[in-house]
Amino acid sequence: MHRQIENELWQLYQDVWFRPCSALPVAPKGAIISLWNPLGIKRTLAENRRFQHLLYPALKRRGYKMHPLWGASASLDYREFSVLIVCSERAAARLAALCYQKAYYFVQQDQICLHNTHHSQQRLQLSASFQTRITYGALPAHNAAIQDLSQ
Repeated sequence: MHRQIENELWQLYQDVWFRPCSALPVAPKGAIISLWNPLGIKRTLAENRRFQHLLYPALKRRGYKMHPLWGASASLDYREFSVLIVCSERAAARLAALCYQKAYYFVQQDQICLHNTHHSQQRLQLSASFQTRITYGALPAHNAAIQDLSQ
């Protein structure tokens, strides 16, 4: 069964920006995987943090070196807590599946490749380099990636 990601969502994934939480390696190589909104379902902040606090230590226990960052829209008003995991391309899809994500990014030699976690033929080399997609802009108070229960 092929699980293509619908075109509208695939397009959104292509417009990604990254907001590091701390220093990144000079020449990063590995998978960038969100630890929020598993299965592409928008969750509350509490649910996302709970998921993040389960996954992050589990990945660390497996011996992976990780660098926290936000995967975000250009304006940073939509952002998901993510990690750059130093790993091979082969391990990347397994780790994205473990984190219940539909897609992930693989960074190598300053290039970003977008991958469908469950359908290896759906992948795209982004035209922008990794360095040009890094921002250090201030994070807005509102985050559209979090389910708002008051609405």
